Amino acid sequence: MPEALSGISFVLALLFYGAASALFFLDVARSRTRLPSAADLAGLGAGPHHHDPAARPSAAAAPASRHAPLLLGLGALGHATYVTLASFVARVCPVHSMHFMLSVASLFAIGVYLIARRRFRIDALGLLIGPLGLAFLLGTFFLGKPHAEPKLSPLFIAAHVMANLLGIALFLLAGASAALYLVQEKRLKQKRHVERLGSLPPLDTLDRAVHRFLSAGFPLLTLGIVTGTYWAHRLEMGNTEEVMRAIFGYATWLLIALVLLLRAAAGWRGRRAAYGTIAGLACAAAVLVIYLVRPAAGLGG
Repeated sequence: MPEALSGISFVLALLFYGAASALFFLDVARSRTRLPSAADLAGLGAGPHHHDPAARPSAAAAPASRHAPLLLGLGALGHATYVTLASFVARVCPVHSMHFMLSVASLFAIGVYLIARRRFRIDALGLLIGPLGLAFLLGTFFLGKPHAEPKLSPLFIAAHVMANLLGIALFLLAGASAALYLVQEKRLKQKRHVERLGSLPPLDTLDRAVHRFLSAGFPLLTLGIVTGTYWAHRLEMGNTEEVMRAIFGYATWLLIALVLLLRAAAGWRGRRAAYGTIAGLACAAAVLVIYLVRPAAGLGG
């Protein structure tokens, strides 16, 4: 009976977390702020009171959906139920299991967020909290299994691989747009090569391209991170390759999430968003390098 109830609570928590994460993401993706025009940037540096255009606050950050916090709370309730019942089924004390402790820590984080989100206006933080709760839930489910792993279906593996590849492809496009943004901004500020400025898109166009590519790639990377928790048990073996790949993979996800979050909550656009995007792309590139170098160098093996 407890095993059946734990399975039901796991599925419900999975669905609620997934729905909440999707709604939080849609709220952030729909956020609209105004970026200074090229003419504004061309005049920067003329006086002592100029500011970084990326530092201008957002005029109106999109509020979180009314249903997203409710779904997140229901997901946390199912998560807590699953952890409690699974502890009895697996006969594992949560205090003595790192996997269960991480789940409990994520539940505390969700609780604090739900209480403080209105007072401190941190609704957009759900973009991070929802997927983290989902990842820790899946981590507890897979890592808490005392028996041998079942064989994965080709569809599951294909979804994991394709989500990561498509996500990285979109981040490459976002990184290229971000690099062009920095080049164009530098030209405008220094008032150099004015006759060739028309060869590059306007700053606002490049900024929108960065945001749209990131918005399209972030759900795919989240799917790759979530499905990748199945192999997280390899981290316990001390495999260098697995540890490095996990570090850079989660760093990529965190950096891209922060770029989207700060854009919606604090109006971070332009140069700051471009630098954050390029940093996230560098981490994604490191993951690819590890995949490519290991067969030749025998890394971690």
